[in-house]
Amino acid sequence: MRKLASRLVLVALALVPAGGGAQPAPASDRGPRDTVATEVALLRQALEKWAAVAVRSQVLAGRLAAQEQRVLREQDAIARAQDAIDDAGRRQERTRATLDRTARNLDNVVEEPRNEMRREVEDLKGDLEDQDRELARLRTRLSQAEQGLRSEQLLYTQLDAALNRLVRDVELARP
Repeated sequence: MRKLASRLVLVALALVPAGGGAQPAPASDRGPRDTVATEVALLRQALEKWAAVAVRSQVLAGRLAAQEQRVLREQDAIARAQDAIDDAGRRQERTRATLDRTARNLDNVVEEPRNEMRREVEDLKGDLEDQDRELARLRTRLSQAEQGLRSEQLLYTQLDAALNRLVRDVELARP
């Protein structure tokens, strides 16, 4: 944002004509009225040009600021998706450890608890399948967020380039 503000200031400063604005009328045999009329016409042209560039720069600055917010939102979405994947992975590791421990203990128990442990093993396997699906869904969400971020960053870069071109054009047009 600071970079954007400095560019806008540069554009505004470049638009202010050096030396008071209008080109001095060449000394000729014209009367003072013609000289004043010429000066007013030159001032009007300079003001119209400045107004057009000012509007364009404001529009570009607004679009650039909005695009920056979109990029930040996409970055946040990626961070949230990555956190969700990490959490789901940790839950899956805990479930897997519980499943392994329960399966090992299954051989060391008598028949009635053994049946209960078998049901628990089946439940844990079901939980793992659910967690696998959840991880796949989260990875898809992460991939979509990363694709959205790339798209928003590309648009941001294009808007930034347009603002740079505007600054350059204004600097070249300055007398």
